[in-house]
Amino acid sequence: MNPMNLSATSRRPALRLVASNLLPAGFADGAPEWRRVAAAVLACTRELGRHLMQQRWSRADEALAERRDLIDVLRHMRLDADGRRCLISLEGAARESELAVAAMTARR
Repeated sequence: MNPMNLSATSRRPALRLVASNLLPAGFADGAPEWRRVAAAVLACTRELGRHLMQQRWSRADEALAERRDLIDVLRHMRLDADGRRCLISLEGAARESELAVAAMTARR
């Protein structure tokens, strides 16, 4: 082969997929599911914040109920150590924000 030949095939190595389970390396069983539920809890919390800023009280109540349901789903999942710590943190944050929302709505 000529060293001056820089065709696309000579520059690019061939890649072969030998085997895959399409899961990221190092993920424990069930980790992707609990992470998705935790992300949904966070999205619901952001939505709750928007509704509170716009003083949409009925929508805020719906977001609170949805977040409670998602945390309940997370509570019943098989969790690893990270998942359990995440659940504890989300439950504590949800409790605190519900107390703050209750205080806000009591003043209106």
